[in-house]
Amino acid sequence: MTSPQIALVRLLLEGAELPESGPVAELARAHPGRVAEARALIAAGLDPPDSADGTRALFDRLATEAPEAGVALYSLGAPELLDAATAELVGVVERWHPLVGQAVLDFGCGIGRVARAMAAHGAEVIGLDISPAMIAEAGRRGGAVRYRVGDGHGLDGISDASLDLMLAADSFPYLVAAGLLEAHLAEAARVLRPGGSLIVFNWSYRGDVAADAAEAARLANAHGFEVLRSAEWPFAIWDAAGFQLVRR
Repeated sequence: MTSPQIALVRLLLEGAELPESGPVAELARAHPGRVAEARALIAAGLDPPDSADGTRALFDRLATEAPEAGVALYSLGAPELLDAATAELVGVVERWHPLVGQAVLDFGCGIGRVARAMAAHGAEVIGLDISPAMIAEAGRRGGAVRYRVGDGHGLDGISDASLDLMLAADSFPYLVAAGLLEAHLAEAARVLRPGGSLIVFNWSYRGDVAADAAEAARLANAHGFEVLRSAEWPFAIWDAAGFQLVRR
C-alpha cells in the first residue's frame, strides 16, 4: 500500500489536483506551507542532471532553499515526517546489515540525517556528498560523523578494504544519469572488505525495476559482488526498491 506521503508527492510531481478527502487530503491540509514549498521545488527542477557538476549545483541549491525536502521530498521538509522516514530507513539497514561496531560510508549523505542515525546505532560513519553546501549543513547539525566533500567521480580518500558497509540511499539515480555508475561500483568493491555490504535504495529513476535488477546483477558479477537482495520493497513510508550486494 502506498503511504500518504508518497501518494501526495506523486500527485505534486504529476501536477494533478489533490483530493478533497482521505489521508492525502489530511496530510496536505496539515502542511499547506510545506506543500507549497514542494510545488516550488518541483517547478524549479529536481531531475537528476547528466553530470557531476550539475548534481553538485542542484544540491547546493537545495541545501539553501529547502535542505530537508531537498533530500527527501516525500517528507515535505516537516521534521516529524523526516524523522519517521529516517527511523524506518535505518531500521531496514540494521536488519540487513547490523551496524554496531561497523565502519560505514553514507554515500550521498546530504544533511547527514541517516549518517547521524546510523552513528547512534553504534556505527563509525563517514558521510560523503558532492555538495559542499549539503556537507556544511550536515556539519552544522552535529553528530558523531566525519563528513567529506567528494568530487562525484569516485571515492578518493577512502582507503582500500576499510569499510564494512556502503549505503547509497537515493544517490545511485544521480550516478546513473551522469554515466558514473560503473566507476562507483568499482570503487565500492575497492573500499569494502570481503563480506562487506553495498546497500542501495533506489537504483535509478528509470521506472523499470527489472532493468535495475539486471544491471545490478551484471555489475555485481563484473566487480566481485554477490547479489543478496534485489528489487525488494522493505518500506511502509518510502517507495524505494532495495538492493544488497555483498563483497566476495
